Amino acid sequence: MKPLTEQNSRTLFSNRVFGPKVLCPTYLKDIAAEILKKCGGLPLAVITIASLLANQVRSRKHWESIRKSLGAQSATNPSLKEMNSILNLSYIHLPLHLRPCFLYLGMYSEDHIIPRDDLVKQWIGEGFVSSLHGPDLEVVGRSYFNELVNRSMIQPAETEYGEVLCCRVHDMMLDLILSKCVEDNFVSVAHNSEDMARLLHLCKYKVRRLSLCSMAVGGATYDTAIATRLSQVRSLLFEDAILPLLWFKYLRVLIISDEREIVDLTAASQLFLLRYMMVRARKIELPTKLGELVYLETLDIENCKLMESIPSDIVHLPPPILSGSSRLDRVA
Repeated sequence: MKPLTEQNSRTLFSNRVFGPKVLCPTYLKDIAAEILKKCGGLPLAVITIASLLANQVRSRKHWESIRKSLGAQSATNPSLKEMNSILNLSYIHLPLHLRPCFLYLGMYSEDHIIPRDDLVKQWIGEGFVSSLHGPDLEVVGRSYFNELVNRSMIQPAETEYGEVLCCRVHDMMLDLILSKCVEDNFVSVAHNSEDMARLLHLCKYKVRRLSLCSMAVGGATYDTAIATRLSQVRSLLFEDAILPLLWFKYLRVLIISDEREIVDLTAASQLFLLRYMMVRARKIELPTKLGELVYLETLDIENCKLMESIPSDIVHLPPPILSGSSRLDRVA
C-alpha cells in the first residue's frame, strides 16, 4: 500500500485522536509529529497509534512516554520490526479484561469475517465476560467488542446504521495475536500436518484452545497420549476436520465448519461443560438427547440436515439456546 503523505497522515491522526476539524493542542504538536514520523505514512500504523492515544490521558508527559516506547529512530520506511512495535504497544495498553477477548481471535483464519454476536457468545462461553461490568453479559460483551473496534485492534467488516455487526483482523494484527498466543499458550493453531505434529508431540503444555483444518488432521498420526494432551481444551474450532469429541471432556465452546458428507456429533452429549455449539455442515447426526448439557447456552445448527430424528428433549431447551435450529430438516 502506498504511504500517506505527511499532511494526510496528520489529518488521519488528528481526526482519530481529537475528532474531525479539531486541531492538535500546541503543547502536543511536536510530540505528535515525532510519533507520526515513526509511522512512516503507513495507514495501519497511524490508525493504531492514534486509536491508542485517543484512549489515553492528553498530557505531554504521557505522550512523551508513548513516543519513547516506540524507539529512538524515525521511520520513513518502517520495517516489520518497527510496525510490530507499534501494534505491540497497543496490545500492552489494552485493559486486562480485553486481552483474552483479543487473543481469542487467533482461533480464526486470516480474512475470516467474524460475526459480532457469535464472537460475544463464544467469549461468554469461555468466561471472558465479567458480570462486574453489567448484569446482561451479551450487552457487556458487545461493549468489549466495540472497544476493540474503537482501539482499531479489529476492523469493521459489516455495519448497519453505524453499528458494527461483523469484524475482521488485519493480517499484521493477526500475526501479533498468534505470537502472543504462542507465548501464553492461549490458542494453538494447526494448518498442516507438520503444525499438528509439532503441536501434539513437542508442546510442553496442555493445549487450551485449538483451531485446526483438514490438512492438519489428514497428515498426522495419533496415539493414546494425545487425548491427555488435549484433555484441557476449552474452545475447539474444526474447519473440514474432526477429532474424537470425547477427547475434549472439558470443552466449553465447539465450532465446526465442515462441507463433507456427514458430521457425527453423537458424542457431544458427553461434553457436560459445553456452553456454545455452532455447526455449519451439510448433514449432521445429533445425540438422541441433549438434556444433560445443563450449561448449554447456544445451539446454532442452522440449515443442517439431520441424519436421524431431532433429539427428544430439544423442545425443553430454552428458546435463546436454539439459535437457528428451528430451520433443521431431517434427511429423508
